[in-house]
Amino acid sequence: MGAEGVLQLDSTQLSPVFALLGALVGGGASLLAAIYTQRFQNRLQRVAAEIAKRETVYAEFVMSASNMFLTARVQDEIALNGEEQRLFGLINRMRLFAPPEVICGAETVMRAIVDILLQPGIDFRQLATEALAKGLDPDPLLGFSSLCRSDLDNVHRTLA
Repeated sequence: MGAEGVLQLDSTQLSPVFALLGALVGGGASLLAAIYTQRFQNRLQRVAAEIAKRETVYAEFVMSASNMFLTARVQDEIALNGEEQRLFGLINRMRLFAPPEVICGAETVMRAIVDILLQPGIDFRQLATEALAKGLDPDPLLGFSSLCRSDLDNVHRTLA
């Protein structure tokens, strides 16, 4: 220190100090960027896995319900087989993750199938004629499919 209280710094000592500070700041920024990127990638993977799980269960339900729906239209007897059990199992799997609207939609589909099972069956020709004339009741799976699409869109939006 001089007589006036001014700190004298040697310029040869400043260069290494600034180099060290620059390395610390640069390294810290790189570390934070890597952590952020990894967390974002993990989130993407979790959302993709969730969407895949939901799509699988929803698609299995739609396929099983479609088979049961057509079978119910043409058969007179009511019998429990693997399809009914599978459909109930899929509804219960949906209860683990699906929103209430989707579960309600699945239950509505199941009730529609049971209602059709309680009616007399019709032959394939009559079924085809009614389908071509648009005389059939609306497809009970249409509303359910829309609810599933909306749910999948909501899960996808969690990335935004």
